[in-house]
Amino acid sequence: MCSVSETSSRSVQYLAGLSVSFAFTFTGAVLSWPSPAIPKFKNGEANVQITDEQSSWVVALCPLGALLGCYFGQVLNEKVGRRRTILASVLPGLIALNLVYEDAMAYVRREKHHWCGKWDYCCEIADKEIRGAIGMLVQVMMNIGSLLVYGIGPFVSYTVLNSIVLSFVILYGFACLWVPESPYYHLKDGRLALAKKEFMFIKGTKDDKWASEQLAIMRSHVVESMANKTTTKELFTNVRYRKALYVVAGLKVLQYMTGTCAIQAYLEPIFRQSSSVSGPYVSIVYGFVQLAAGITATFLTGCVGRRVLMLTSSIGVAISLTAVGIYFFLQDYYQLSAQTLSSISAIPLVGVLGFNILYSIGLGNLPYIMQAELFPINVKTVASSLATMMAAILNFFVTKSYQGIKDFFGHYTVFWSFASIAYFGIFFIYFFVPETKGKTLEEVQDNLNVEAVEMERLNKEKQKE
Repeated sequence: MCSVSETSSRSVQYLAGLSVSFAFTFTGAVLSWPSPAIPKFKNGEANVQITDEQSSWVVALCPLGALLGCYFGQVLNEKVGRRRTILASVLPGLIALNLVYEDAMAYVRREKHHWCGKWDYCCEIADKEIRGAIGMLVQVMMNIGSLLVYGIGPFVSYTVLNSIVLSFVILYGFACLWVPESPYYHLKDGRLALAKKEFMFIKGTKDDKWASEQLAIMRSHVVESMANKTTTKELFTNVRYRKALYVVAGLKVLQYMTGTCAIQAYLEPIFRQSSSVSGPYVSIVYGFVQLAAGITATFLTGCVGRRVLMLTSSIGVAISLTAVGIYFFLQDYYQLSAQTLSSISAIPLVGVLGFNILYSIGLGNLPYIMQAELFPINVKTVASSLATMMAAILNFFVTKSYQGIKDFFGHYTVFWSFASIAYFGIFFIYFFVPETKGKTLEEVQDNLNVEAVEMERLNKEKQKE
């Protein structure tokens, strides 16, 4: 299947991907918000006094907000389409903005508009050659939001910090007003004329014959997929989705249980404890490194396969977290003198920055791209919703347990626990995760279906025996 016509242009795909990805500046800012906010709680600047236990709840409540968003996102994606769902995701952020100006509790300020559909949208509108790069824009935008919070947050008031974070929602809403609907949504419901109109606009072509040929291929796969049910039961009972399910579930465990959200949230307190460099300034360096790594990853996805990037990422994350754990083991368990610790104080800095770089080039965003690529249109919305719900639960568990594990078992236990998941990920990716780079969504499904048919044949042979 040819993904481009001689007269086509990809400018709309890039601009639409950029506009939709801008939502994740808010997500990145929200995830990083506790890093400058927690010290403001501790020193009374926020006019709210909270304990370490309450701080852990402030951090952990963010992913719980995503659970509700995923449910409504799934319903809206099917009922009103990707575009309207993307625009509707502005509303929760605006509600949170209103609560901030009414001086609501800090817990409420962590409301998150993590609605499903943005990754699916980016993958559905993009040509196979640039699908990975457009998907990685999400990581870049998330890193920009984090950098702004790390760079500005420690030096402004608590109210100004919240206003900056939530202003991203308004900007995102305006940026997405023009984006087209996904042709797959129209094809799913049989609106061929609208699907063709949106397809030609997205592809930047006036070649009617080529557009009709491409839509015919897309429609045949959509019709074949929609012949199956679109329920959660269908997703879990049909053998054709089994590999996609365990691959995405494994990648979600790897993506969130390696502790990225907890490290981002507690970044400034981590460095206040372990480094001679000021926590706020290290956070700024972290933000710049994270942004540079995200931009680099965007280009790498165009020339390096998903598997190679995720394997490299998992190996690097495992080594980096192990190194940070060793430093805290020497500090907490052996209780080395301050002079001895100062001679190795670069270890946590190098380790956390190394984690940042290696996580960003693979595990940070590629699991979301794979999630949107591996499931067919009939179960994609349900599957994406459930995958993001799973991510939210894992995120909650990691961020909530971070403070308790640190207090009872030591900081090194936290980092070595994260590292153990990354070591597991090396084997999981190598043996189970398929390569999807350079393939259309239809080709990805064809490959998975061949494996599913073979698996079903083997199961029937075993039953006969």
